[in-house]
Amino acid sequence: MQTLTLVAGYLICGIVGILGILVIWKIIDGSIDLDRLISEPNGDASLSRFQFLVFTFVIALSLFLVIIAKGGTFPDIPGTVLALLGISGSSYLVSKGIQFSDPAGVTDRSTDIVISPATALVRFGQTQQFKADVPRKPGSSVTWKVIAGGGTISATGLYTAPAGPTPGQSQPQHATIQVTSDEFPEASDLAVVTFA
Repeated sequence: MQTLTLVAGYLICGIVGILGILVIWKIIDGSIDLDRLISEPNGDASLSRFQFLVFTFVIALSLFLVIIAKGGTFPDIPGTVLALLGISGSSYLVSKGIQFSDPAGVTDRSTDIVISPATALVRFGQTQQFKADVPRKPGSSVTWKVIAGGGTISATGLYTAPAGPTPGQSQPQHATIQVTSDEFPEASDLAVVTFA
């Protein structure tokens, strides 16, 4: 009987270890997306998810180490630990139930894009570097274009003003630059350039 317990303990320990390694491998190769592991769909932090994740990893790692330390024998788990696991799981489920009863908790916030600087004074024939920031999707690609007023802009956001003013126009001349997220075409922002 003791041999059977020993074999079962090592078997459980091996299965848990293999599953852990498999999950870590899938996270590294990108098969498991961790973008919303501890955040809600709308981008807000989720304390219940974080608490459940940490507590589960602590208990799983502790069990793994205790089995190894006891030579492969499965330890007696105190009732208090089982009660804590139950409380952790049930509090997570209750918080999710409350969240899903309120539609505001499950809707995605729109992705925004911010261009900087929003306004710029540029001499004719000179350049101005613009930057686009997509706070909820850092590193996402964007498309730049001049939608009014003339000049050119590169794929990296470097704007080049026209060589000179439009003949016969006395008031200050402007150009409007637009940046649009490639991943979220509805997300765009504008900047205004005044020529000096």
